[in-house]
Amino acid sequence: MTNGIMDSKGLLLCARYSSAPNYFGYCGPPKNSSLIDHLREDVGDIEVKHILSQFDTLYLNLKLIAFENKIKDPFTKKVVEAYWIGNNLLNKVKNKDYVSLLSEKFKLEKKIGNKKFELLKYKFLTNQTLPHHSFHVFNIFKRTGHINSNHTLATMDSCRIGWGRIDKYQISNDKLQIKSKGQIINIKTRLLTLNHNKLALGLPINKKIKIDYKGNTFLKNLKLGDWVSFHWGFVCDVLSTVQVKNLEYYTQKAIVFYNS
Repeated sequence: MTNGIMDSKGLLLCARYSSAPNYFGYCGPPKNSSLIDHLREDVGDIEVKHILSQFDTLYLNLKLIAFENKIKDPFTKKVVEAYWIGNNLLNKVKNKDYVSLLSEKFKLEKKIGNKKFELLKYKFLTNQTLPHHSFHVFNIFKRTGHINSNHTLATMDSCRIGWGRIDKYQISNDKLQIKSKGQIINIKTRLLTLNHNKLALGLPINKKIKIDYKGNTFLKNLKLGDWVSFHWGFVCDVLSTVQVKNLEYYTQKAIVFYNS
């Protein structure tokens, strides 16, 4: 909590980014319909907090970021933004504390094996490591949610938080004419590429992404030219230009870390 008050905006922001993997059953409890209802009604309450606290990877990273920055509530909006998008709170987290989190809380050594863990541990201790979602996606090779399998390029690209600009869509009164069936928009974005085992972001392409879950949408009045973030093919939020720069910056740092 912040000054004893629940940060409903932080909870709702976190729910926007968490709802897509939960929808597919990749992580978190089977409570997607409840998350979507809260998002549609714009209500961030104790129920949302309880649901999000059951996303193990998410919650442990948020708690670490909050602790290192002396913030009581891990669902404070700036803490949530640090994990999913990236901001200066990440720079306060010590490498050794992040490694301890992976070892003691995630039990990562058991999940990926001692040899891989020791190599990863050395890399994390000798390079700047950040508890940003993309670092976890790119550098911890077994998925640590409900699905215990190795990431592929496609799943890494889907699992990271992507961003793009709404492009080439008919508009009327500055509002998108969104198709009633499918609720899909077209954005200009860059996908992950892998060449000689080196990750990179490719050239801009057009990509279709969804803005609703079975008819429920929580982002309204999207406009041509808006920057949006997306996760597992679903829109999460409208981004400011600063947030776009931060998301690209921390994603690139995670890519450099992967390639090192």
